[in-house]
Amino acid sequence: MDLSIATGKSELSHLETEGVPGFTGVYPWDRAVDQGYNYKALAEILAATVWEYSYPPNFPTMEERGASSMRSLLNSVYHLSGAMYEGADVGFGAYMKTTLIDATTWREEYRFGSLNGYEDTSRRITLGTNKVVTYPCQGSSNIPTKFLPAEESPNPFPEMTPTSPPVGPPIYLKVDAPQVLTVNSASSSITLNGVSVPFVVLNKDNDPNIDPLDPHKEPYITANEVFVIPTLALKPNTSYRVTLTGTINSVAFNRSFTMTTGL
Repeated sequence: MDLSIATGKSELSHLETEGVPGFTGVYPWDRAVDQGYNYKALAEILAATVWEYSYPPNFPTMEERGASSMRSLLNSVYHLSGAMYEGADVGFGAYMKTTLIDATTWREEYRFGSLNGYEDTSRRITLGTNKVVTYPCQGSSNIPTKFLPAEESPNPFPEMTPTSPPVGPPIYLKVDAPQVLTVNSASSSITLNGVSVPFVVLNKDNDPNIDPLDPHKEPYITANEVFVIPTLALKPNTSYRVTLTGTINSVAFNRSFTMTTGL
């Protein structure tokens, strides 16, 4: 899954080219196996920014780029799921390339990636039976006010284009597999000073995208995770109350927390 978080076109890919120095496999799981990992026990997420500019540019530092890229990856659907994968081993990488287009114009491509997984089950993070976690969670701050689904690949709302109005930041819920998680829309809410914010629930049953690499052609979203997504952008620098209810298998759960948006 790829995420573009700036203007321009990127050739961002999870695939590597055989024959180049350092090649250990075409796919992320091939490269993980080369390092001793189980090919099923990992997740890779990537983000890219591309600019064309006239010299001199005024770009953020690499540290600022990394923080911004990771926050953008968390402000998504499929990439957020990958970021919350249960592996205890996490790695980050960045790559930047600058090309002179003409006498006065430069093109810069910046790529950021995270790979997380576990070598064996002792390095797998588990929550426990009937326990649900969320992101954002209580006390989360500087949460983005909006999410543009068309900037994520695959697009979790294929009917939305780059010119569609933004939605709000996705809220992620997860339990340990193989437990089945459901969210009750009627009794859940996102509120600002008691006023409800409309939202949709995205889960395995209504995920519009099928993982093409899954031999069983399953959706990307699994039965143990759910997304609650405001259908409108949120207000900046504002605290929202989130109440989530549903079931873990047949056991009811109720979670409430406050999150605060940024600019």
